[in-house]
Amino acid sequence: MDIIQRAYEKFLLAGEKIIETLDGKYTYPAFVEQLKEILNELGREVCTEVIEEMDKKIYSDKQERKDWRVVQKDCRRTIIGGFGDITYKRRYYENKVTGEKAYLVDKIMGIDKYERVDPDLRGDILDLSTMLSYEKSTQELKREGANCNISRQTVMNTIRKTDNLKTYEKPQEKKKVEVLYIEADEDHIHLQDSKKSGEVKLVYIHEGINNVTEDRNSLINVKYFAGVRDGKEIEQLWINVWSYIKDVYDEDSIKHIFVSGDGARWIKDSKEYLPNVVYVLDLFHLQKYITAALKDDKKTKRALLKALFKQDRDKANEILNQKLKELNTQNPENPITKCKKYINSNWDGIRAYSIYKEQIIGCSAESHVSHILSERLSRGPISWSKPSVDKLAQLRAMKANGISIKEAILKQRYEALKPIKLPKQTLYKERHKIRKLKQAESENTTNLPVLSYKKTFTSTAIKSLLSRSVI
Repeated sequence: MDIIQRAYEKFLLAGEKIIETLDGKYTYPAFVEQLKEILNELGREVCTEVIEEMDKKIYSDKQERKDWRVVQKDCRRTIIGGFGDITYKRRYYENKVTGEKAYLVDKIMGIDKYERVDPDLRGDILDLSTMLSYEKSTQELKREGANCNISRQTVMNTIRKTDNLKTYEKPQEKKKVEVLYIEADEDHIHLQDSKKSGEVKLVYIHEGINNVTEDRNSLINVKYFAGVRDGKEIEQLWINVWSYIKDVYDEDSIKHIFVSGDGARWIKDSKEYLPNVVYVLDLFHLQKYITAALKDDKKTKRALLKALFKQDRDKANEILNQKLKELNTQNPENPITKCKKYINSNWDGIRAYSIYKEQIIGCSAESHVSHILSERLSRGPISWSKPSVDKLAQLRAMKANGISIKEAILKQRYEALKPIKLPKQTLYKERHKIRKLKQAESENTTNLPVLSYKKTFTSTAIKSLLSRSVI
């Protein structure tokens, strides 16, 4: 294992560059670029050496690889990491009992089959892609110092392959609350190869509102769920919501779950999957229908709203029917007919305000959709494939929940891995090499080329530091 010696040489080379820069040979930006390349090259060499040493250890420890025989050796593989392309050689094994074939070192190191991007870099890619376009994500990675050739296609593939990330930890003790609030809405997006727009659903659960300042509120213990959910997938969305509620809250203590939304069927269907649901119509959407129907007729608007909040359904219909007579139109798509139909189909959601007026706190789903989904998914001329936008929506919900995507990726991959451990004899030899290098340190460093240059302030200073004397 020569990596200790090579690492030491690289640090000496970095030291030379520092001294040469201070001696006027390089500008600072040129020095930074050279230093990056030295450290990236060292990083690639170290990673390659560690993986190949582990492969040797597996091969030599026949007890650890019991029943596995070598089928092929020196099989090359390249994986993209933050230091750049890491290419290493390893052995291919077959299990004599089961017939299974595998690269055992890949398994031990936590490198998946067909994986091209290492988990650490994958975490960075996913984190950036939730905020930036695929192209800008690749540019930002390079700007932050990653020495890698990541394409837009790689970013997209990385997003699509992300799955089963933990979005919350079960508490040791469940909370007891009498009331929970659920708010739901959707963002409309453009889908590729389709004339129709798609919908990304957003559902979030919380325990109520906390007054942060006079003009600002925050939701208490909010939890977000998002994704492209159609047909039977909507059922799975509500099942996931209920699973979370059961894991975090004592369900027997919950008296009411207030579900607020715009009247969409998928939101009303929550009562089929959740207990004690009270549907509440989002007044923002009700106001939109009323404004579209009555426009600037303030008198009729006041009369209609008064009827609605007195729970006088007949009066509300009478007011809208009178307005229809005035217009003298039979068009079923006119805004007054639409408003009348909307009110009648959501009457239970309107009545809830009178029955539960002390507990209902309003709905802010529109602003949450804008912040969590629209900001990345639907602002601007973007067309999405369903798998990509579904995963991105889930990732943005994770971030809104305060979860570090990179930490979740690394935890998912490495939680079950055992630490790397080479034989004690090998490690003893390497420690001995380090001691020898330390003993030779002053001799090696005093031979740096810069110290043989003409006498300058820098060379004098370096010599003084190396001899531990005072300038």
